[in-house]
Amino acid sequence: MLKEANIQIQNLLKPGSFYTRNDVWKKFHPNSGEKPKGGNWDTGYTTEGNNLIVFINIDTAGRTGHDFANEYNENDETITWFGKPNTNSGQPTFKKLLNGELKPLFFARWDSSDPNFKYLGTATVIDFIDNVKLDDGRTTIKLTLKSENLSEAIGDASINYEEETATFALEKHLEEFIIENWSNTHIGQEYDILREGDDLIGQQYQTDTGPIDILAIKKDSSEYLVIELKKGRPSDSVVGQIQRYMGYIKEEVANVNQNVNGVIIALNDDLKIKRALQIVPSIQFYRYEIKFELKKNN
Repeated sequence: MLKEANIQIQNLLKPGSFYTRNDVWKKFHPNSGEKPKGGNWDTGYTTEGNNLIVFINIDTAGRTGHDFANEYNENDETITWFGKPNTNSGQPTFKKLLNGELKPLFFARWDSSDPNFKYLGTATVIDFIDNVKLDDGRTTIKLTLKSENLSEAIGDASINYEEETATFALEKHLEEFIIENWSNTHIGQEYDILREGDDLIGQQYQTDTGPIDILAIKKDSSEYLVIELKKGRPSDSVVGQIQRYMGYIKEEVANVNQNVNGVIIALNDDLKIKRALQIVPSIQFYRYEIKFELKKNN
């Protein structure tokens, strides 16, 4: 039961999205209020069930003054991560990590003054070295990890939290707007948001690789439609994500006679998405426009 609960929590986290330590705490402790101050949750990593929650600084010194040489290698898509001072592979946490008992969930930031970390997803240890010397003379463990679709999750690290979340917040409101005004949209003329009895289950529909923003079904039940809002994610990331979601619906939800198509919705025109979808005819790209107008009340 604990393992299943941890898998469900992993699926509530979207690679490429931003989370504070407190945000992540609430995923694991939804009924416990704010994260306690101090302790492992305010340091580099902590365990939750069979998960190792890892917060790392890349290309920046930590707020405690430690400057670990954590890095992302874009050529082979690996993460180099250093443990806390005086840690090694013989200690319980790293023993469990190396033998697969713990699954690391990585959250990274490129500015140690920023409380927001980008979620990079899960990773697998492919190599480690003990007794690596730090600048202060102490030693630690150095690990190299590989993560599926890591480059998609990282995206453009030069884009900061404020830039990405400005669009993200707008598109979160867009999701609610689409749901509330579904019958008035072009898509709503042909599709219904998926329901189970009286329950609307098509918003943030859970899959084994994360939640679908909106899952709809054609009015004649011949087709499922997976709808994803770009939400500040890198173009390649959202294309890959919607393809995985469509694969899940095709294998786990749709029957043999039902098609699965997709729609990506973004605020701005996106050449990368358009190019990628040239060879994926089952996914369409929509732009939305916002019209804001003030009228004097006479």
